[in-house]
Amino acid sequence: MRNTASDIELRFHKLSGFPSLASFIASDRDRTTFVYKRFDELAARNLLYLQSELAELQSKQRGFDDDDLVADLATKQCARNYAEFMRAAKDAGNERQKERKALMLEIRQTMKDYREALMFESTMATMPAPSKSVLRAFQEEYYNRHDGDNEPFPTLGGSSAGVYDEIDDLVALRVLESPDRLTHFAHEHLAFLFPDRKRSRYGIAYASDRAIESFVA
Repeated sequence: MRNTASDIELRFHKLSGFPSLASFIASDRDRTTFVYKRFDELAARNLLYLQSELAELQSKQRGFDDDDLVADLATKQCARNYAEFMRAAKDAGNERQKERKALMLEIRQTMKDYREALMFESTMATMPAPSKSVLRAFQEEYYNRHDGDNEPFPTLGGSSAGVYDEIDDLVALRVLESPDRLTHFAHEHLAFLFPDRKRSRYGIAYASDRAIESFVA
């Protein structure tokens, strides 16, 4: 099948928005453009909600325990024998144990959600923000500054327009080792000697991390 000039152009130009931004991020073989928003404020709020939800469930559990302390022998047996507890909870007429089983399951799920969220945030806390040079190149693309004839505009619209504005609320998925002085110098001052021509686009020149690593070695 013969390729027309229009077909060839479409391979290099994506529809502005999620298609073009995804193509730009995926084009980086060194993965330095895998940059996303942390949403630290939302993450903190989510943990606070889960924490308070568990505090309410704990209070309810303690209330049930206080009630059971002065209850009849059958109820006390459910508090010490799991099989008896499950049998009583299946009894259509035993609302007391049905409520306790429902609370047990709610605590289990909420505790799971809370601890998973804690572990995720613990991991996120160790992941760095993108370097300033990476963010500058990313914003050059994201705000479409490569076209000098038009005013810059964000690739994503609506509430997503400013997601790449605050470096402190961004995370780089590739965790880079702290560079030695020579590597840092090469990145900052000699990058033009190590171009990655396959990735260069729209006036953005990329330096190949792999080529610089080989040079330093």
